[in-house]
Amino acid sequence: MIDSASAIPPLDVFSIRDDKPTWLGPAESLEQVLEIIRKNGAGSYLIFSQKTRHKARYEVDTNGAVKPIDSADPQDA
Repeated sequence: MIDSASAIPPLDVFSIRDDKPTWLGPAESLEQVLEIIRKNGAGSYLIFSQKTRHKARYEVDTNGAVKPIDSADPQDA
């Protein structure tokens, strides 16, 4: 029997444009998250952990540099 919790990728990646989240897809690791957001371009991103329920925000600049910004409030998104 497959454990349904283990079948769900642990991270969800969202782009934030005009204060509206758009789901970009799942990610298995932070490395994969960084790859997804760099490919999507400059802007704000929200990463949600299915396992811990933690939210983290990142900014990507026009050069592709990624930096974390303050942790998201649980009320956000």
